[in-house]
Amino acid sequence: MFRSIIGPLMIISIVAGCGSSTYSSGATGPNSTPPVATARVDATPSIAFTPANISLATGGTVTFAFGSVPHNVFFDNDPAGAPGAIDGVNANVAVQRTFPVAGVYNYYCHIHPGMRGTIVVGGIANTSEDHSSPPSGYQRIDDRL
Repeated sequence: MFRSIIGPLMIISIVAGCGSSTYSSGATGPNSTPPVATARVDATPSIAFTPANISLATGGTVTFAFGSVPHNVFFDNDPAGAPGAIDGVNANVAVQRTFPVAGVYNYYCHIHPGMRGTIVVGGIANTSEDHSSPPSGYQRIDDRL
């Protein structure tokens, strides 16, 4: 009798374990951020842009806040629709840039080459993306579909 109960219980537990209430489809999930109209990116003394990934509404504005350590912001391949670079040596200042064209904008600091970030305009950014590899440039949202 004990064996006749164990078999069905094992099957039920296996089937129940295969299902998940945390399933996420599409571009939403725990590592995704919905688009916002305004955002702030801190260029930190620890040589990182925080947050590294932003999802921005088309026409949205990002404020790049530079602390005591100098930084700058350049967009990969200077893509069409990208705002102007924030060149020079910027410390203790905040600079705003508006993004009127939907697309994916990868940016980096010339002073600190490993310092990278991504702004997804008109879509949803994956906030778990790794920025340790070289920048990959610009891609319009429509081209990814």
